[in-house]
Amino acid sequence: MSPPSSSLLALILALAAGTDTRAAQSITPTPGDLTGPWQLFIDDSAIRDKTDVTRRYHRFEKHPRNPVLSPDRPWEGKVAYLYGSVLPGEDGTGYRMWYHSLAEGGYWNLYATSRDGLSWDKPVLGQVEFQGSKQNNIFFRRTKEDHIPQVIATPWESNPDRRYKLINYDYGRTRPHNIVSGFWAAFSRDGIRWTDVPRNPVLPDVGDVGNVIWDAHTRQYVAYTKIFAPVDGYRRRSIGYATSPDFITWKPAELILVPDTFDDRWVKQDLQHTDLYGVSAFPYESGYVGFLWIFRITDGGSEGPMLVELVSSRDGITWHRQEGDRPPVLELGPAGSWDAGMIVTPNHPLVEGDRIKLFYGGFGGTHGAGKQQTAAVGLATLRKDGFASLDAGTQPGRVTTRLLGQARGTLRVNASLAAGWLKAEVLDRDDRVVPGYGLDDCIAVTGDGIELPVVWKHQRTLPEQAGDLRLRFVFTQGSLFSFRAEAPVRLLDPVRPADVALNFEDESWRPRLFLRGTATVAKDPTGPSRAINLKSTGDVVDVTGTAALGKAFTLAARVKTPQPQLARILSTHRGTGDPVTGELLFDVNPRTGVLRFFVNGQKVQSRPRYCADRQYHHYAVTYANGEVHLFLDGVLVGSGRIRQGSAHLFNSQSVVEHFGPDDARSDVGILLVNDLRIGEDRGGRFITNKDVAKDSPTEQLIGWIDDVLIARRALSAAEIESIARP
Repeated sequence: MSPPSSSLLALILALAAGTDTRAAQSITPTPGDLTGPWQLFIDDSAIRDKTDVTRRYHRFEKHPRNPVLSPDRPWEGKVAYLYGSVLPGEDGTGYRMWYHSLAEGGYWNLYATSRDGLSWDKPVLGQVEFQGSKQNNIFFRRTKEDHIPQVIATPWESNPDRRYKLINYDYGRTRPHNIVSGFWAAFSRDGIRWTDVPRNPVLPDVGDVGNVIWDAHTRQYVAYTKIFAPVDGYRRRSIGYATSPDFITWKPAELILVPDTFDDRWVKQDLQHTDLYGVSAFPYESGYVGFLWIFRITDGGSEGPMLVELVSSRDGITWHRQEGDRPPVLELGPAGSWDAGMIVTPNHPLVEGDRIKLFYGGFGGTHGAGKQQTAAVGLATLRKDGFASLDAGTQPGRVTTRLLGQARGTLRVNASLAAGWLKAEVLDRDDRVVPGYGLDDCIAVTGDGIELPVVWKHQRTLPEQAGDLRLRFVFTQGSLFSFRAEAPVRLLDPVRPADVALNFEDESWRPRLFLRGTATVAKDPTGPSRAINLKSTGDVVDVTGTAALGKAFTLAARVKTPQPQLARILSTHRGTGDPVTGELLFDVNPRTGVLRFFVNGQKVQSRPRYCADRQYHHYAVTYANGEVHLFLDGVLVGSGRIRQGSAHLFNSQSVVEHFGPDDARSDVGILLVNDLRIGEDRGGRFITNKDVAKDSPTEQLIGWIDDVLIARRALSAAEIESIARP
């Protein structure tokens, strides 16, 4: 075998060291690029521990002159809103907006410019005809169903005709050519005149909601699209993730975010529930920030308001929801106002100096308002990095970071300390204070600023030779938003989801399991140890913290059952219809010994092997980025491949499948709509737009289950053989 290339060797070494392997090539930043070295305290991802601080979320402030752009042309009707893009002018001054309207003849994609973001011009482009005239600001139209135009500037392109990229959605109902729904792409030299890519749609039939960005962290294009997933009795709008290296060839979308139980906290009557209508997610400083569109459905169908909440991420895939009551990051207006019903956001905001500027679309009515709907465009602002802060009172708060790599140069903080102070000390990887960098050495920081320097009595910069380090911030009566070193730092000790390994000989299982029905943990009178006892229909056990399985995992358990028919070992299936993305099934038919594993809408099945002897048998499945192996009593009995992409619900019974080629690897891994359940499906009633399906449970596991393992890695065949031994 030939030795690895230098680039491959560097990648191997980086993976071994746990470093960030994102591409580091230098390219001209896109206008509106928000990436940088700052580490935000929007969530705990950069924090090892904290005491005596409270996280507080901060809302955008709406401009008093809102709305800044209103429909006042015949082709805008009463509904003109920003579900698109705003970029700085090419000379760095002013603004360019791509938005759309809904008026006579369907959707219209529009272009406007502004010097100050408050007064907008709608230039005559002379490109698209409306009522016999091209004297309008319509910049693009294939069919009457083209809408949500998203524009990305890519100044690094060697081909000047591709310096701007457009993606938008078409419902695919215009014959003879535009008969496939999905996202269509085009290129432009100036952002006004467009040429379609050779093959459209580039993302077929993923749902009529999506925001698309250039990810400067990973050097690829990312689309956050709609996926329908079965969550707690309803087909709900959820969030998918798709990537492309060139804007033309896209991987199918994969599920990354679904509504949770807390999203339904407002529900007061039957059929009311919450969907995630969409998300504007974008790279921001060292991580990612998103504006999540919360759709509260009041009638079981399509009526209800839409709010905007905050989400955050380190990789653009795994997202943190807000703590506490999840206050809106941008509030709906008061009843009767122009943005009282719904708010939608563009693919990313802008940052200018010490402020974030967010242009947004506001609706006077809720979703489903029909012909009475009105919409316009507003402006809201927020302090830079000001999405959330850690606040301390008179008792000094302490925040210790995770281990930081490459932390060098001047340390700066974004903080508001008008009534208090802040100090920082530097710790080595063993938590020892680096000499000269203790709290007593630090000169207290006061005041309010987005780049306040932190210095010590005899040191102006972070230590050069200390190796990897931690920072501990101590502050009073103030707010801490973010910090940075001279160059981007790396977080070296990531927090990983805990594995579940339970044998029930002690009480360690209690925090992880919820027993339902008459399920108990007891001594098996004919067996060697304690185990879960499932005695009748409705006996199930929920395993907390198991929804995010990732790109590699192992599921295993030791089961004894007297039943001759199909028995669920683990499941998140809704109980009716074919399994889809977000659902997992792992079951066995003891009569035949056939093991089945369903995930991402696909199945891998084992060969028959007799195990109907009412003795304990060990069942296991491993998943490694699509590669699946099934084991019975430590012996490999089946294997197969799960394709990348998604299978999402069209209605309560039919499934729409979008999978990549056999060799495509997942960017996301497996996210489930619920935590794993032992013993049976979720079951009950399932509703799709008031279409009701009911489950008749027939797969209940009756018997005993022991040695439950849910691990976030794929065990080897030798390891499976070892744990399968009695």
